[in-house]
Amino acid sequence: MAHQLVDGPELDTARHPQDRPPAGDDDLEPCAYIQLTLVFDVDAENLTRMKLNIANPATGQQKTVNVEEERRYRIFFDKKISQEVEADPLGDEFKGYIVRVTGGNDKQGFPMKQGVLLPHRVRLLLSDGHSCYRTRRNGERKRKSVRGCIVGPDITVLSLVIVKQGEGEIPGLTDSVLPKRLGPKRATKIRRFFNLGKDDDVRKYVVRREVKSSKKENAKPSTKAPKIQRLVTPIRLQRRRHLRALNRRRFDRQKEQKAEYDALMQKRLAEKKAKVAAIKASHKAA
Repeated sequence: MAHQLVDGPELDTARHPQDRPPAGDDDLEPCAYIQLTLVFDVDAENLTRMKLNIANPATGQQKTVNVEEERRYRIFFDKKISQEVEADPLGDEFKGYIVRVTGGNDKQGFPMKQGVLLPHRVRLLLSDGHSCYRTRRNGERKRKSVRGCIVGPDITVLSLVIVKQGEGEIPGLTDSVLPKRLGPKRATKIRRFFNLGKDDDVRKYVVRREVKSSKKENAKPSTKAPKIQRLVTPIRLQRRRHLRALNRRRFDRQKEQKAEYDALMQKRLAEKKAKVAAIKASHKAA
C-alpha cells in the first residue's frame, strides 16, 4: 500500500473557528486537501489456487500439490471431511487414485472442524478436548472462529489421505518407503509386530536406535531403546499378589471391626432396655 501526499495551500493553524479572522463571501479561503493513492498488490493466481497436502500412510511420504485450474479441484466442492473422492480429474498421474478429505484451511487461515456441517465460518465455544483449540489453563473455555467441514471455493489448503493407490507411481508419494523412526513400545504391539507368542521374551525384540553425542564429535554412537509398557514380569506378578493380599487383609479386618461394633451396639441396646424397664417398674411400685 502506497500513500501519495499532494501539497495544497497553507493550512490555517487556528484551533477554534472563533480564533480565525472573518472572511467575506468573495474571498473564501481555499482549504488544504490530501490525496491518497492506495496500491494493493493482488496476486490473481493465488485467488484461484488450491494447495493439496496429500499423505500416503502406506509409504510414510507426504507431498504438496498446487492446483491452479478450478475445474480440476472442483471435485472436492460440497464434500465433507472423511468423504472419499476419486482423484482422476487432478491429472493423469492421479488416475485410479481415491483420496479421503481429512481437513483444510480457508483463505484467512481458519481450520476446518469435523462435525460443523456448514460451508462457512462460525464461532463456537470450545474447551479442552475439542479440535482447533488448545487450552492454556485448566477448565478454560473460549469462543473461537472455525470453518465448517464442507469444502467450498474459499478453501485454499486441503489435506488428503490416499485410500486406494492407482495405476501409476507418483514421485515423492508412492515411489519409495520411508522407514519409521521409532518402533512399537507396548508389549502386545511388539508381539504382534514380530509375530511372537506368549512364551517369547519381548525385551530381545525392542527396536533400538543410534544416538550420536552432540557435545563430543569423536564419541562412539550409543543405542537407545524405549521402556516397554504393559510388560508382564515376575516382579509385576508379585506386586499384584501383594496388593491382592493387602485387600484381603483389609476386608477381613473391616469384617471383624463390624462384628465387634454390632456386638457392642446390641449390648448397649440391651442395657438401655433394662434401664427403661427398671424405671417403669419403679414408677408402678410408687
